Amino acid sequence: MRKIRLEEKENIKCSNKVILLDKPCYTFFSLKENGDFLPFVKKGDYVYQEEKIAFKKGDHFPIFSSISGVVESVDVDRIIIHNDFKNRVREHNIVEYSLNKYTKAEISDTLFHLGVVNGGRNEKEPYEILSKAIIHKTLIINALQQEAYVYLQTFLLKIERKELLELIEAFIEIYNFEEVLIIIPKNQELLLEEWKTCIKDTRIKMIELEEYYALSNTKELVRAVKRTTFKNDPIEKGIIIFNVSTMLAIYGALKYRRPQIKTMIQFTGNMWKNNCYMEVRIGTSLQEAMAQLSFKRAKEVLLLEGGIVDGKIIVMEDYIVDAKTLVLTAWKVTKEVKQESCIRCGKCIKACPMNLHPVLIMEAISKKKNLNRFGLERCIDCGLCNYVCPSNIDIYKKLKEAKEKSR
Repeated sequence: MRKIRLEEKENIKCSNKVILLDKPCYTFFSLKENGDFLPFVKKGDYVYQEEKIAFKKGDHFPIFSSISGVVESVDVDRIIIHNDFKNRVREHNIVEYSLNKYTKAEISDTLFHLGVVNGGRNEKEPYEILSKAIIHKTLIINALQQEAYVYLQTFLLKIERKELLELIEAFIEIYNFEEVLIIIPKNQELLLEEWKTCIKDTRIKMIELEEYYALSNTKELVRAVKRTTFKNDPIEKGIIIFNVSTMLAIYGALKYRRPQIKTMIQFTGNMWKNNCYMEVRIGTSLQEAMAQLSFKRAKEVLLLEGGIVDGKIIVMEDYIVDAKTLVLTAWKVTKEVKQESCIRCGKCIKACPMNLHPVLIMEAISKKKNLNRFGLERCIDCGLCNYVCPSNIDIYKKLKEAKEKSR
């Protein structure tokens, strides 16, 4: 793995301004990114905005077009649609539905048929989470930043309070949740005060947490908030967790019974002249989105989907915004660094949020010792051991190897 050093810049803030990218020339829809999908259209077809264009093999979970226009091409990997800039829809009337009139089954059914997804990767979709939970004790709405310079969830919590409260109140009535916990970073004093005023005499509680990186892991979040744990999924304990982005996607689907065609993302890092939020049509290319921003050109720039610690490296020319995109980071690379021998400094031990001993695990692998005694099942794949290592060793890769061997 190539290891690099990023230019340090501590004071990175994000403008509260929202840029609208409402007229992409083309939209691109992957048939492989989030499962194996089959096209519902062919080249030359005219499609309306909000029309179904693909479905997942097996369960027929749908993908919808975010624009109207002509299908430019269809292959095994993706669908490309050329925008006619008319925003034509088959159903013009916008009807508002009463959220508390839904049944549990109707909510799951609506979320499935409108293709509502969970904001963020590697998460089950909302219809699966809500339908598989046998009991509904606690609803957790997670607005933690989770990584440095990432503020999207707290921003949405601030600007969409009315919509969130309406959905929460409906969920309390329909699912009979014993409590709803909104998790907010402790440093968001003004936001905390605003929400505390709104939730008096309700089942909603604000939980202030001093953020640390491991809270991005669901098990650690549940342990910190509820002082309990689970084996495979928090629904075993009647706990449902959504971030603010997902709650708003659910709200839109249930309130208007229309598929999600736009998403709010945050551009962060030290290579944008102004870090900002952007509302983007799903299927827009990153290249077209970046054309709307002031981007500092440089020879070495790291582009990530996600934050600087746990983000996935992406290529501008290839990346397409979808409903799971939350944060895009651009960071200047100062130099490439070489891996050196372990100096047994113990920084990886101090950094590990699960109190593991990465240096000892690496030694056990090389000496072919028994790995089961190291508690590898507690590893949450955060990568902090890599981040702090002064010798630039790819410790995370070694831990993954150890986990495979201990199974």
